[in-house]
Amino acid sequence: MVSCRSIETLLLSADPYTLSMVYSTKQQIIIMSGIALHKSRSFVVLWMMICIGSISGCSTTGDPGNDPFERYNRGMTNFNQAVDESVLAPVARGYRAVVPSPARNGIKNFFLNLREPLNIIYDVLQGKFRMAGRSTGRFLVNTTLGFAGLNDVASYMDLPRRGEDFGQVLAVWGVRSGPHLVLPFLGASNVRDTFGLVPNYAYRSALSLGSPEDTIATIVEIVDIRSRLLGTEDLLNLQPDKYLFLRETYRQRRLAQINDQSLSQQGPSDDELLDELFEEN
Repeated sequence: MVSCRSIETLLLSADPYTLSMVYSTKQQIIIMSGIALHKSRSFVVLWMMICIGSISGCSTTGDPGNDPFERYNRGMTNFNQAVDESVLAPVARGYRAVVPSPARNGIKNFFLNLREPLNIIYDVLQGKFRMAGRSTGRFLVNTTLGFAGLNDVASYMDLPRRGEDFGQVLAVWGVRSGPHLVLPFLGASNVRDTFGLVPNYAYRSALSLGSPEDTIATIVEIVDIRSRLLGTEDLLNLQPDKYLFLRETYRQRRLAQINDQSLSQQGPSDDELLDELFEEN
């Protein structure tokens, strides 16, 4: 069974830069957000909206003021899905079949730890100084005791992983999200979050030496993220309108992240819901 704790970690810490050229990876994270929303009141309302919109056959659903680029967005969604199905997903399946689980966990932990300094900066910019201190402690512990981040020792010391990004910083500063926007390979986003990608790229560029080894490491990181999301496609395939499902779940996920809220405020925990889903499948 898929480890729900690792999915929860991935869900909360997705780095748009590491998802470059990999639309489906970010898309599958959004799908997992939808699973966490399942059985909550907000998800029931969302599901009813999706069904009603699909039955009515309307070409434009939701608030058109928030999605003026819907025609483009739908086309880009189809393109990104095709890229994933033909290239990334097959490679991820091979990676998962060849690389043992302990090695995959080490790779995941290493790249998450590499991004921890960004979490510290974003926490400070949002005025979350207590969280910045905890992120600093987490980075120091995992970099030293965790052997360069290969082992997530900090989580056993009550220093769990938290994901922040510059889009959240802009939201806290009062910048509105703007229209929904599907990016090539990166997937669902909005105007504000698109500009929020810039610091992430700058950070990774500063770490990169432009060597072949760095390119290989980036490819491994992308494939590793995608491999941990294999099997989540089934939920997307059940949706009467895949684009609408991805769009609205992305919006809910971002709102929860910005407000530091759980994706499921009532009922079973996200882990329990994910466990139930994978047991049924």
